[in-house]
Amino acid sequence: MKNWRKVIALMLVLAMAFSMVACGGEAGSSSSETSTPESTVEPTSEDESSEEGVEPEPTGDELATPREETLYFGGIQWGKPGSNNPMSPNPNFSLIDQSDMARVAEWETLYMFNLLDGKAYPLLADGDFEWNADKTVITVKMNPAAKWSDGTALTAHDVAATFDAHVKYESNLGADYSTYIESIVATDDATVEITAVTGDNYNPLKLEEYLPKVYVMQKAYLEAKDAEHGGDPIEMKNDTWWDAPHSGPYTPVLFDSISKWVAQRNDNYWGQDASLFGGLPAPKYLAHNIFADNASTAVGFQNAEVDVNQQYLPNIQDMWEKEGHPISTYLDDAPYHISAGIPSAFFNMNREGLDQVEIRKAIAMATDFDQINSASMTGQSPKYSDVPRSLFNPTVGERSLIRDPEALKEYQFMGKDIEGANKLLDDAGIVDTNGDGVREYNGKELSFKVQCPTGWSDWNSALEVVAAAGKEIGITLETYFTETATWTEDLQGGNFDIIMNGPAAASIANPWTRTYQLMYGFGGEFAERQTSNWGRYYDARVDELINLIPVETDEAKLLEYYEELNIKYLTDVPSFGLMYRPAYFHAVNETVWTGFPVADDGSNIPPQICINGYGIAALYNIHLVNG
Repeated sequence: MKNWRKVIALMLVLAMAFSMVACGGEAGSSSSETSTPESTVEPTSEDESSEEGVEPEPTGDELATPREETLYFGGIQWGKPGSNNPMSPNPNFSLIDQSDMARVAEWETLYMFNLLDGKAYPLLADGDFEWNADKTVITVKMNPAAKWSDGTALTAHDVAATFDAHVKYESNLGADYSTYIESIVATDDATVEITAVTGDNYNPLKLEEYLPKVYVMQKAYLEAKDAEHGGDPIEMKNDTWWDAPHSGPYTPVLFDSISKWVAQRNDNYWGQDASLFGGLPAPKYLAHNIFADNASTAVGFQNAEVDVNQQYLPNIQDMWEKEGHPISTYLDDAPYHISAGIPSAFFNMNREGLDQVEIRKAIAMATDFDQINSASMTGQSPKYSDVPRSLFNPTVGERSLIRDPEALKEYQFMGKDIEGANKLLDDAGIVDTNGDGVREYNGKELSFKVQCPTGWSDWNSALEVVAAAGKEIGITLETYFTETATWTEDLQGGNFDIIMNGPAAASIANPWTRTYQLMYGFGGEFAERQTSNWGRYYDARVDELINLIPVETDEAKLLEYYEELNIKYLTDVPSFGLMYRPAYFHAVNETVWTGFPVADDGSNIPPQICINGYGIAALYNIHLVNG
């Protein structure tokens, strides 16, 4: 037991209070201010600060930040940042993340999602959002204190312009949400109305999902960029936007380096208003050294070069039990993290051979999931033998949606069933005809690449287990580990055989969002770049069920729909979960900073790496160990 951490947690009562009203939630936790020396940042000109916000130009690797003013992250940046544009299909900048919820240290959303209680907390909004009687319109009131980093007011008109821009410039988010949102309109400066599409695409869950996920962009800046680029959608999305006004507490000041990014606190940040945080976040700088892989990040973490690490670390308990580092996790004991995600192997349904369910299922059946759990995850997640596979994660709330566990048992393969997988292939006539140990289909040997980013050691290890399973059943599976940017391009563009990715782990609309990302087939018409259902699986009944669930009010019928979906998923195997995974590997080194959220500390601050959704509240709690 990490008793030293328990003592630290008890000391947090000395922190400075901040208030935040949640949608049905409690008031926020507390924070302490830090006393730190002046910055050693050397701007490239005499004055590069605006009146309302600090926006110096980047100075490359010469930009230095005092250690006791800087919170360092690990495991979220794997290459030089590419763009600060929320409409970019692949910005490769870890302060921009609009996956299942948004990262809100720079750009902000209307609400923040908290995976601990499943609630949405106001950020740019003022109070709870409200549905009309027939649940077709959401009304959101804006916080009147909200401002852009250039000092101008952030209003409902910016919210409306944001949605219109995503649609007009054909961003991935625009393509997604315009299917479900008819319009977002500012009825006055302080009021936003979000109107649902009616008919077949009516989906109230997607409207709620929008609120903590999509960054609000400045209307005036959008208009200026539109004029600059003549409204061209490609140019609008490719513009890097490093000078864009934003509303969050931090501004990127170093982003052109292959070794590090830095964001500097805006000491005029509007969120220090009493209506939100009531103060500034403790670190003056957020930074991320760009390590080559998990192993080098782990070394940096042990050496206190990383404070908050979102990274799988094998046998993480050894870092404090055997090596004595001041390192801790949200939970004291195994599994150390909150498991909510299901990283999965997606089959490309357009690849010959993989379009055959027997081949897909045989690969999944043969994979040794217990080995993945022990070797790839070192026990930091539940086993499939303990939590049988389905569309749902291990949380109690999602498992409660299984109407009859017995009805799923015959479909829930446990793995390492080599005999069963071989029989399945033999019975389908998919056999090795020339005796070289590799089965053929339509006269071609079955040989596929299994892909994920290089350096992601737990994912790499998991796919090695998949590849080994292929050998056992006469299918050549070659691991293919690429740079993260290449993996993203291949994933979204459908340029892969079998690829690993994680569907939404911590969405306000889960488990529906995960089901949608895994299986929704868009009526069989796929975009050139897919941001979900990357294998391009389509079944008309599955699409129908996914459309029915968000509008179903009868609980019994809802459970029936989910059961049918689970059976389809386990029967057709468009993808298969390789492991249960924490929503975030939230591990911290308390050499420099302390006061991070831990289980049962009473703060209700989730382990969301201090910048995702409501997890950013942690930045107002942490303080210097020697401060």
